[in-house]
Amino acid sequence: MKKILFASLSFLSLLSFGQHSTLRFTDQPIQLEHQSLLVVPFETKMYLSDINRDLAEQNNLNSEEIINRFILGIDQSFFYTFNKKCDVTSFYQLEDAESDADLKYIYNNITLEYELASPNERKKKLSLKQKEEDSKYKAGEIADGQIKTYRDERERYMKAVISDPKMLDSMHLKFNNEFFLFVTELDIKNDYTDAIAMQSGGYNRMIKLHYTLYHKNGEILTTGISRTTFPSTQNDINEIISNYFPILATNIFNDLFHLNSEEKTKKKLWR
Repeated sequence: MKKILFASLSFLSLLSFGQHSTLRFTDQPIQLEHQSLLVVPFETKMYLSDINRDLAEQNNLNSEEIINRFILGIDQSFFYTFNKKCDVTSFYQLEDAESDADLKYIYNNITLEYELASPNERKKKLSLKQKEEDSKYKAGEIADGQIKTYRDERERYMKAVISDPKMLDSMHLKFNNEFFLFVTELDIKNDYTDAIAMQSGGYNRMIKLHYTLYHKNGEILTTGISRTTFPSTQNDINEIISNYFPILATNIFNDLFHLNSEEKTKKKLWR
């Protein structure tokens, strides 16, 4: 068993403002309580950041070390948050060689796809005209004999797609888990939308955590983004992990375990 000293995560920060956008693929409640959950960390290439130079200088870490700290921090946050109601299995409970081999097998049998996320969890059907306009917006157009493209600022989430269902069977047999929670991407970006805050140096940064939840039978249940902000003056990696990563995990936990009847009627099937 790999010996990992789990850092003490501060949950006082959970009172801070957090957001999430969830695209549910089922209208039925997700029965996760008292079930086994395998958390699959994101690949190192799926870390996108504007602040690595600041983190490296403040913490005396290189890029690889920063990513590994973040992967472990997210894993710990999910463990402490979901372990309240689930039997959580972490790859950090395995020996290095075994963990690396299993993760390589998983990564080789999933594909990652960006999907358009509807703002404010809007799930209404598009009219034919809206669909035509949406298609044109993404594809661009030809005008005056030239191809014109447009920058698409709409939010997208990274969805895990199982390319070989046998992988789920194999991991289920090994870990005896009912559910797979794939963490697919971590983004940390500076928020430059507030010009006044930028001038004063008090702008925020946005953390986005992309995820996809599967049942062992291959059914995708929910996918989306959990997000929160933290001040640009904060570059201590331990403080970022302990104060803000639990918010990301709690956003997802609350969505899965505290879906009231009114919310259930609002959430429609997204395909």
